[in-house]
Amino acid sequence: MKLTKVTFTGVDERTDVKRLVQLQKRFPFVEFGVLLSYDWQFNGNRFVDPLIISVLRDRELSLSAHFCGQAALDVAAGKKFKIEKLLGNNARIFKRCQLNLKAAGLFSELRRLAPIPFIDEVIIQMHSPELCKQFLAGQRPRFASYLLDASCGAGIDTPIEIVTSPGVHIGYAGGIGPDNVEGKLRTLLEHPTDDKFWIDMETRVRTEDWFDLDKVEQVLEICAYLNKEYSPIK
Repeated sequence: MKLTKVTFTGVDERTDVKRLVQLQKRFPFVEFGVLLSYDWQFNGNRFVDPLIISVLRDRELSLSAHFCGQAALDVAAGKKFKIEKLLGNNARIFKRCQLNLKAAGLFSELRRLAPIPFIDEVIIQMHSPELCKQFLAGQRPRFASYLLDASCGAGIDTPIEIVTSPGVHIGYAGGIGPDNVEGKLRTLLEHPTDDKFWIDMETRVRTEDWFDLDKVEQVLEICAYLNKEYSPIK
């Protein structure tokens, strides 16, 4: 399979933006995820005040918006105006967004999911490979991709179970970090198909629950090394 992106979710208020820019230049395949919620004030360090996202504008960063709680449900229900209000003038800095929700109870809504004007790709979180296969077996939005994440951001190491579907972009998460990314990535890269995938990590690139760019850089160096061994990241 072919790796497209390596996503690090949980950019926070202490993150050194200049260093993010440096890492983006060194590793063009990196993507930084921002966790967003209407109740961000009560959700800990990982969630930032949407008003300060403006520091990420005009930095040529590859960014994804990860909607949680009611914000994700509003996107599924077609209430995009609420998301635009949440993001304000920062809406267009994101090329991808992710819906962190329990997809099992929302298949009908997600099958009718409408495009978001300023987003190229909407990622739907799936809590198991079986659930993802069920959804892929029916009608689905052409602009959607799927993140297999049984850990749900908790950093629980879950085995890689590969799901393939022609033309569908699928991501893998679940306790990935500097100590195990090489083994997990090799498993995916060695799978004998041309399917495209990405990997996402959150908890294991944090220290005392703050985004740790040293751990991020360590992971990126491993991924770059594997990129030389396998086919180039595109």
